[in-house]
Amino acid sequence: MHRYKRQLPPSEKAFQEIKLERRKFIESNLKLDKRLYIPDVLPPDLPRDEDKRAYWRSNHTITSPSTYRGAKPNLALEGHITIEGVAAAETTVRASGSNDNGFSEIAIQALQEGTLTNSDSDLIQGGLDYIIEANDIGYLCEIQIGTPAQTFLMLMDTGSADTWVPSTTCGLQACGDHTALGADNSQTFQASEQQFQVTYGSGAVAGVLATDTITIAGMTLENHALGVALQESIQFSGNDVPFDGLVGLALGKLSNQGVSTPIESLASTGLIKSPILGIALGRFTDGENNGELVFGQADTSKFDASTTQSLRVTSDDGFWQIDMAAVNVDGVEVVQGRQAILDTGTSLIIAPPADAAAFHAQIDGAIDVGGGMFSIPCTINQEITMTFGKIAFQIDVRDLLFQPLSNDLKGNCLSSISSGLIKDDLTWLLGDSFLKNVYMITNSNDLTIQLSSKTDIKGIPPPPTSLTTTVQMGLSTNTSNDNSTDSTINTTANQSNFSSSTVNRTTYLNSATFSIISALAALLAGEKYF
Repeated sequence: MHRYKRQLPPSEKAFQEIKLERRKFIESNLKLDKRLYIPDVLPPDLPRDEDKRAYWRSNHTITSPSTYRGAKPNLALEGHITIEGVAAAETTVRASGSNDNGFSEIAIQALQEGTLTNSDSDLIQGGLDYIIEANDIGYLCEIQIGTPAQTFLMLMDTGSADTWVPSTTCGLQACGDHTALGADNSQTFQASEQQFQVTYGSGAVAGVLATDTITIAGMTLENHALGVALQESIQFSGNDVPFDGLVGLALGKLSNQGVSTPIESLASTGLIKSPILGIALGRFTDGENNGELVFGQADTSKFDASTTQSLRVTSDDGFWQIDMAAVNVDGVEVVQGRQAILDTGTSLIIAPPADAAAFHAQIDGAIDVGGGMFSIPCTINQEITMTFGKIAFQIDVRDLLFQPLSNDLKGNCLSSISSGLIKDDLTWLLGDSFLKNVYMITNSNDLTIQLSSKTDIKGIPPPPTSLTTTVQMGLSTNTSNDNSTDSTINTTANQSNFSSSTVNRTTYLNSATFSIISALAALLAGEKYF
């Protein structure tokens, strides 16, 4: 059994040495691809269906396991780290998925073929179809750039704040076979001499800043600043990478480029009333994709407003970070009083090492396989909930499985909850494995996040216990958490324009502020991330 020992934060000198060493390791290891851990164990071969469910764009060895034995620890009850005043959930939103048949065969096929699944959502004003990559590996949208307009398929990332596409001068060798932008194919393209570089944990891009016309969900920004890459690492330039570039949806202060994010520009130009994003991620194994990303408002048809929890952003570094009251397994509280960063650009969930160990100690048959990863039975049907405000949101059991470890789809799978130190031993990173289970609204003006159950998931009050009181679905505006407000949804927020000049980015320009991409790659390298 691996022992997780907490250590004091390193000195600044030690931090820089760790960072340099990590960077050299990551850049030399091509398995750390697209922020994902792809084990040496290949997925089982299944018959390939030539009739794709969606359109195509044209052109590891496991270490010796150590099983958990003995009593299962409950860190919250053992006094690991608790915060007084954390209230028990009053309502649980339950999921309906099942793993009785093990890991999905169609999910394996989608992973093998790199299928892209279009959304069939009825879009509202400001909405984009959220396209699923493979078996929920990533979530992509199409935008238009240049004159005449070209369509770019972009990774939409709430975990970073930089937007970039390949330059036409980059070439196939440096940027791969992706749609590119430059003066030779856009009459409105204007390059600058200002260089930019963004270093992610699993790769990097470098180039120059430019301006051009960008259209997002029918709303056109003229002379909008973005990066055009002159060099991309293999994690982005590979021909098997389906997306052309990346749109940063975090708060602007996280930007390395030092320019306004698209959501900021849409608000400051009056194209949207407020810098609000409404985010609904689809799930491949549901058999349909109703994913949608909305700029400027929330799609009220996609969530149950009676379950909405509004939480204030708790960090000033640009991440969408909020209070997470508790994590429970089968009603047993594993941890409480944590922080959570919500990132659509990361597939998995990353927990601090001690929390990840405690969590998997509650999972029947879980095994620590090293490298920050755990195996769990592919037939797991335990109830996992994460509590925000007064609502406990259950994670669909299908979202607990990352990838099977053998041809036996009812055998062992990699857990979608992994171990890594993001900021400290209180902070979790919640990627798509969690976000598929909620409707998320971000508001850059109010610095709030709202989480709600989706309309196809009904809230069910939990049975009364000594720690929980059953209430009706209507939520009280009185809460014991200072960072949680009532459930009223304000999709217009402040009517005044959001000026990008009010965002202070100067402290981020000369260093690559770490992104969630870095965190996942670092943990897979077996290192801590500070």
